[in-house]
Amino acid sequence: MSSGIYVGTKAHALRGTLMDRPALEKLAESTSLEEFVNRLRGTAYSESLTELATPYTARNIELLLRERLAEVHYSLMSTAGKYRIFGLYYLRYIGWDLKTALKAKALDKQYEETMEYIDMRAEELVGRRDLIVKVLAAKDVNEAVSLLSGSEFSEDVAKALAAYSTKGEARVFDVYIDHAVLSAISKEYASNYKVYSSYRSTDVAGVGDMVSVDIDAYNTLAVLRAKLWDLPEEDVQSLIITPTYRVTGSQLARMAGTDSVQEAVKSVAESYQDIPQGAQSDEALVDGVEETFTLKMKETAGRSFVWQGLGVSTALALVKLLEFEISNLATIAIGIEANIEPSTVLAKLRF
Repeated sequence: MSSGIYVGTKAHALRGTLMDRPALEKLAESTSLEEFVNRLRGTAYSESLTELATPYTARNIELLLRERLAEVHYSLMSTAGKYRIFGLYYLRYIGWDLKTALKAKALDKQYEETMEYIDMRAEELVGRRDLIVKVLAAKDVNEAVSLLSGSEFSEDVAKALAAYSTKGEARVFDVYIDHAVLSAISKEYASNYKVYSSYRSTDVAGVGDMVSVDIDAYNTLAVLRAKLWDLPEEDVQSLIITPTYRVTGSQLARMAGTDSVQEAVKSVAESYQDIPQGAQSDEALVDGVEETFTLKMKETAGRSFVWQGLGVSTALALVKLLEFEISNLATIAIGIEANIEPSTVLAKLRF
């Protein structure tokens, strides 16, 4: 059995563990985090919750649920053979923690406080725990960035530090770290297109579809956020990942050159018609654009199980759908912790 078929078969088996709408609705009806956790113990997350200590918090629950995401992805990656793109997508988990660590350093947060937002299971599985530990132990953000020299993040975090030093916006680390990861993913797919192409000539809902949505989303949001933070236009241009997909290079260039976020968003709507056009603020508008891309990815990943056979695209789709499930569970936990009505929480979920 080829590695592609094997990893696709494994993904189909794991898809059966994903929760349906009634299961999520029942969880949302929990009257306390204790009840929520007890109900989750009867699911595939049971083993992940064994280390959960009381008192329960939504944050700690989410961190432990993400351990399952890392473990499932790692198990697929370990059997994916020549499909390097799995390892590059796994790098996003390390990037998530690195974002938190660098922003904490930039904002002068203490080690103990920062560790409340980080779970290093993903790093432990691939032997990269020291990367985050070094950053957390650095005396300041400048030293933290210097300690990343030689890593795949080195060039981008150096640029992020320069932008942060000029603008004082800590979220620039998010954009530049995403640039490092997604640039590698884009290069891998572009260089080995035939390896990842579907057995169907149209490549419907295949790896290429998911990569294209990821790159479109990143490029669009990077340009919009760079405009929000008033980064120099040359910095904005350097953030764009090529090759571009539905949101073309010329569209992105027009966006970068517009006078407002509102005008920039109009260019994106040429390729994604459901992009929101109005909001109370620029920040809210950008958040709406991000949500549109998020839902587009969920739709694309879901279609992969309908249109594809047993292959690498269904394995990547499984990882994507598991991310959405954990996001839903985290939203439910936050709602329960804040005593929000179940109907209000359910309205925020992505079914």
